[in-house]
Amino acid sequence: MQTRQTFQKSLTLDAVRTMQNHPTADQVYAFVAEKYPEISRATIYRNLNQLSEMGEISRVKNPCGADRFDHITESHHHFICQKCHQLINVKIPDISHLVQLCAQQTGATVCESQLFFGGVCRNCNGK
Repeated sequence: MQTRQTFQKSLTLDAVRTMQNHPTADQVYAFVAEKYPEISRATIYRNLNQLSEMGEISRVKNPCGADRFDHITESHHHFICQKCHQLINVKIPDISHLVQLCAQQTGATVCESQLFFGGVCRNCNGK
C-alpha cells in the first residue's frame, strides 16, 4: 500500500532524525508539538507506524518499556542503561550463528533479531 508524503509525516520523520536519541512516540509528539501545537498525538503515532513500516525509521521494541524509534535503519543492536534508560547503538558484525542457534533450539523460523545488552552507561557509572 502506497502512503502519501504529508506535511505531518515529514515533521515526524524530521523529528526522529533530529532527535537521534531513540525517542518514544510521546517524546516525538512533544518535540513536534512544541513548534506545531495543533498536531495531534494520534497523527504522530500513525506516522511513526507508517514510517517504520516503510523502512524510513526503525522501531526498537524496548523490552524495558515503550517502543523507541531510531533514525538508523541498518541492522544494529542496543545497550540499555538500567539507571537512565538511555539506548546506545551497538554494532556487532555478524550474529547469524546466534540466529541459527535460536532456530535449532526452538524449532522456529527466526524472522527478525535484535540483541539488547543491559548495564550502567558511562555517564551513570561516573556518578
